[in-house]
Amino acid sequence: MREDPRNASSGELLVARRPGLDVSLAERFGAALTGKLWKNGRRLRVRHLDGDPKIHAKVERHARTWEKFANITFEFGDHAKAEIRISYGLDGQSWSCVGTDALSVPQGEDTMHFGWLMPRTKDREVARVVVHEFGHALGMIHEHQHPKNPIKWNKEAVYDYYCNRLKWTRRDVNANIFAAQARAELQLGAYDDKSIMHYPVEPQFTTDGKAVGRNFVPSTSDKKYIAKLYPKVSARRAMSAPPPSLQIAADVPEMIKRRWG
Repeated sequence: MREDPRNASSGELLVARRPGLDVSLAERFGAALTGKLWKNGRRLRVRHLDGDPKIHAKVERHARTWEKFANITFEFGDHAKAEIRISYGLDGQSWSCVGTDALSVPQGEDTMHFGWLMPRTKDREVARVVVHEFGHALGMIHEHQHPKNPIKWNKEAVYDYYCNRLKWTRRDVNANIFAAQARAELQLGAYDDKSIMHYPVEPQFTTDGKAVGRNFVPSTSDKKYIAKLYPKVSARRAMSAPPPSLQIAADVPEMIKRRWG
């Protein structure tokens, strides 16, 4: 709330947000109704904790995609107190804390991770992963967890793929794929299968064979959504305009290791 008053509890759920709180555990059990927005106009400091400088340059370039639409600036550098801290160990996982959850992570620990990016990784794949994770860093959620999504999951096929091939637990799958949002007001009110925040859905993952491909760039809805959360308006208009609804800030993030295969 000190970061942005819009993050006040809705009253539907009271969750202590303490420094050092195990964020993934809190999110797993329902802290999703607490807002995660940064203050509009915020300059977010970003630090690379390790990794290849060639990858750093690509990450910085693609992360700035959000700056085109949101009143947020990413300031990359060797900041001692960076809000976003990125690690790059090659473990095959990518994840991010969601919005201001990063403030609960002790300094020196990562708040974002890219575990399969290498200098030879195709630029389109780098863009897909980086824009997705920085979307989370700004408070965005998984689009396939929209409460009104029409996906008819073949759950056992999904478990088989993620648990046996990617070594997730069923709990990981439930939290990152099947757990739907508790509120209907999300992503400007409409489900968007073109969202950069949507996981790809293979035909065998659904009972009707309908698939969702890999999305490599923010959709029109993504751009409108992030612009509503962080509007680029004059100082006078910003002072007089009502804050965006907390409904659109609700989130169930990538938890535990917040993996994306």
